[in-house]
Amino acid sequence: MILADNSDLKKYVSIANSFEFQDFEPYIQKAVYAYTHKYVGNLHVVLDALATGENATIKNEAREHLRSAIANFGMYIFLPLLAVQLDSSGISVNTSENRAAANWGQIKDIRRELLRAGHESMDLLLAHLDANLSIFTDYATNYSPANNELLVNNATIFSKYYNIFDSRQTFLALIPIIRKVEDQYLQTFLCPELITALKTNVTGNVKAVKIAMQKAIVAFTVAKVSANGLFVFDERGLRIDFENMSDGRIENTTYGKPVDQLKSLADEEINNGTQYLKLVAEIIEANPTDFNQCDFPLVKNSKSLPGYEPYNTKGVFGL
Repeated sequence: MILADNSDLKKYVSIANSFEFQDFEPYIQKAVYAYTHKYVGNLHVVLDALATGENATIKNEAREHLRSAIANFGMYIFLPLLAVQLDSSGISVNTSENRAAANWGQIKDIRRELLRAGHESMDLLLAHLDANLSIFTDYATNYSPANNELLVNNATIFSKYYNIFDSRQTFLALIPIIRKVEDQYLQTFLCPELITALKTNVTGNVKAVKIAMQKAIVAFTVAKVSANGLFVFDERGLRIDFENMSDGRIENTTYGKPVDQLKSLADEEINNGTQYLKLVAEIIEANPTDFNQCDFPLVKNSKSLPGYEPYNTKGVFGL
């Protein structure tokens, strides 16, 4: 097992010597099911034991990040039950003459820190895996977001234009919205052949269009999620509301930026995205020989007369 006893657990969370590891043990698998499997699959099985031989250092670094994540997530789940005793007579609170049970406020603060530490370890793990895809082949094939499916296809690109703290988990949570934005704005704005070209390494004016299009996609994505309770916005950027998400709830924004500021943010980002699309059209129209991937790089309004003119964007820019 990737965490075998108290000595393993103590490396990542604070526990007393009297802690009963067997009580915690079921929560290792619960942590995998709830938090790690959807991102890295059965990596906890692959890295169950310390690696030796080729690439051992790289594999063991991943193991440490994964063990830290599972330990913190497992304790986050286990903590409310740690303060009580379950037996055939029911549920009782553990107390003694020498100490009293922690109050719920204290437990909640500790759980929040465990959750933060777990997600921090997961981001370190995902960054490490992304940097070593040739070694972690199952992750590269089945879980890595680094692919050519999307024009904005990793956390680093997204963070360049709106701060998500380079969080792979936040980026993964944003992927469905990014895909919708690309369908709504990219697919209806540029011809398929040009879109395919933009998803490769390009230079010159084509690269300028790629960058402007990426900026537009990020702006429209931020606008779409600004009122989504899965995310929190503050003065530094956008992050997942992990505490809300962990309870299986998605609610309207109740903290972070006030609602009126979020509305202003959405309006601002829609305007930004619109300006970037206009810039894309200007670059293409000014440099037609660089955009010969298809006859009409800018998708045409079906009612327009033959000739080179951009799509009628008047009805396209609204969310």
